[in-house]
Amino acid sequence: MSVPSSRSDTSTLVALASGAALEDVHVALETLVRTSGVRPIVVSLGQQRQPVRSERNGTAVIEGLVPRYLNNTVASLRLSSLPAIGWWREPSTDGLLELGELVDRLILDVEDPSTVWTLVPELSMRTAVSDLRWARLTRWRDLFAQFFDLPDVRERAATLSALSITAGNRHGARLLAGWIVSRLPEGERLEISIAADDSVAAIRSLQLTGSEMTLSLRLLPNDVCLETIVTLTGSKPVSRVVAAGDQSLAALVSEELRVRSRDTAFEDAIAAAGGIP
Repeated sequence: MSVPSSRSDTSTLVALASGAALEDVHVALETLVRTSGVRPIVVSLGQQRQPVRSERNGTAVIEGLVPRYLNNTVASLRLSSLPAIGWWREPSTDGLLELGELVDRLILDVEDPSTVWTLVPELSMRTAVSDLRWARLTRWRDLFAQFFDLPDVRERAATLSALSITAGNRHGARLLAGWIVSRLPEGERLEISIAADDSVAAIRSLQLTGSEMTLSLRLLPNDVCLETIVTLTGSKPVSRVVAAGDQSLAALVSEELRVRSRDTAFEDAIAAAGGIP
């Protein structure tokens, strides 16, 4: 006799999405329900006096909700005993600040983040806030930080003067550059250039150069491995190749679900990115 498996919910995930972004959310949630124990709620905003409520593969779905009713709707559906995470994929910011009051963490995920990023300082006073672009940069940030585990690199850090990034997503490149600027001593002195890449890769390569060394990170043509290269004046380049990690939507959201605390590094990166065109 088989015993039915039981699943314990660990958090409530409230996803706000519409249009083409909506189907991607449902596909990702099907994975997250199986692997992360989330209790999912999907909301699309509109002007329906009586929004349509339904269920899809264990996900509560609300369509056409008037933005001013978002707070009451989320408050009525979330479980107060579980952490609540908001996942914002709506192009509009209507209801965004209010949602920040109800969730323990807010994940931004919009095609053009220019407007929502200006709200990060205010949002961070209400809840922990992040962005899926930040999750996409996790491997890049980890590998970049490891450069400075090398004594020879730390000794030459003051010579670094120029940062160049090639990227398929300019906003992601600005965020990565903002993080580097905010984390390096006198990083604001760096000359920054961002070049467009025609591939689907959010970031294709970065290079940080100075008079005594060059630090390089690049996504290999197979799109599944990253290569790091350290070139010191008078020495042969030293390189290594590592896996880039799972970049699927479900994997990125799952990574964010594991974070509960306020991410000041992200907030500093957003502030610095604001000055990078």
